[in-house]
Amino acid sequence: MLSHNQIKFIQSLKQIKFRKELGLFVAEGPKIVEELPGSDIQVKAVYALEEWLEENQGKFEYIKAEINRVTSKELERISNLSTPNKVLAVCHIPERDTEEISDEDGSVIALDGIRDPGNLGTIIRTADWFGVRHIVCSEDCVDVYNPKVVQATMGSISRIKVYYANLDEYLAESKLPVYATVMEGSSIWDAKPGKGIYVIGNESKGIRPEILQHASHKISIPSSEGGAESLNAAVATGVILAVASRS
Repeated sequence: MLSHNQIKFIQSLKQIKFRKELGLFVAEGPKIVEELPGSDIQVKAVYALEEWLEENQGKFEYIKAEINRVTSKELERISNLSTPNKVLAVCHIPERDTEEISDEDGSVIALDGIRDPGNLGTIIRTADWFGVRHIVCSEDCVDVYNPKVVQATMGSISRIKVYYANLDEYLAESKLPVYATVMEGSSIWDAKPGKGIYVIGNESKGIRPEILQHASHKISIPSSEGGAESLNAAVATGVILAVASRS
């Protein structure tokens, strides 16, 4: 049975203040939690229904995670989901430094001011699909360990490394080509982008001028006579990576 303090502790991780203070975040659901043991994300504790524990016996013991058997009602109290899904894990936030990224690692996604949790989560999932392993976020991007972001990654958070940095400085120091996605750029179909850093801007304001100055190439996704004003940031990322993967 979970104590009041345990429940309060897990619930507190919904807030970025406590995630940063404690260095912990929550991952939920079989799809996400079951992929954690093979990643560099250290699992501190697992809270799961008996059926899930029986199905996954032995998977988490070797990483020395604390295993807690909970009831459906207890899982409801600690879950961030409207419909809790069998298991919740409390994990240590891994330390990340952009110096780990090598120019030999392939393409990198750079995000300038992405604020929507669903967008960031979907971008991480999209990067995973196309084999991009590193995402560098400006310091004002939404927190990658926000429960909504984690959920939207559908497990890809265990494979993609996300960094927070001064994007201006990071781009200035990198030797890779910088492809900035802007409305007035060259058509992505003609530009044929290759290995490099792909910059995606804020959902409403786009890429800031101080970041745009580092662009070696300005690219855009031309409309096929549609009426939409712009593409969703996550959708734009998918289109760009799809084209880049053919180069």
